[in-house]
Amino acid sequence: MEPGQTGGRQPTSSPHIDSDGLGVADEKKLFLEDNIQVQSIAKTMLFWTHFAQDTLNILWLGVGLFIAGVLEAFLWKTKPFELVNIPIQTQWFGANKRWRGLISLPLTCVVSTFFLQVLEAQFLTNSGLQIQLSQFNFIEYGLLVGFIFNLSELPNSFIKRRLEIPPGDENNKVFYVIDHMDSTYGVLILWFFYFHFPLHLVLTGAIVTPLLFMGATWVRRQLGLKA
Repeated sequence: MEPGQTGGRQPTSSPHIDSDGLGVADEKKLFLEDNIQVQSIAKTMLFWTHFAQDTLNILWLGVGLFIAGVLEAFLWKTKPFELVNIPIQTQWFGANKRWRGLISLPLTCVVSTFFLQVLEAQFLTNSGLQIQLSQFNFIEYGLLVGFIFNLSELPNSFIKRRLEIPPGDENNKVFYVIDHMDSTYGVLILWFFYFHFPLHLVLTGAIVTPLLFMGATWVRRQLGLKA
């Protein structure tokens, strides 16, 4: 045995134990778990932030359609639109789907789009909205959105007539919801494929636009603008 050496086995170093009784490996594991939890919370908050921003953006775009719908009710009372107050095809779509709707809403949507573009230029230049109406030609946007909104109702009406559901019948809750999805989904498709809206905004719209449309229908009914 050389000088300075002692007999027996050399002592092995034991894992570091902190004052809480946790080893280094345990501390790393807890740190990773906390980090994952923080990231999960951050992602959730980011999702709801984007969802809220998209909802606000869609609400602004929907204001144009709501104003157009209000103006449309007054336009129907004029003599020119009395001439087109006739059903498109009664057996296919029912008596309540009339030519005046396909003509009037595109026109009033042009007016409402122009009006909102003026408001955007004056008050919403730094609004943070990803999509603003001022990004589009108000005539092109208004005519297409107004026309597609009403045109998209026809397939649903055709199916309801085949199922012998009376026009305007709101007792069937399933079709009441579908009645507020067909037009809005038609516009969402137009937004995505023609106006190239971002997908996340369109997906948010698939959730919120039927609800907004139901609310708008209720408001119009309270104002006496919808039977």
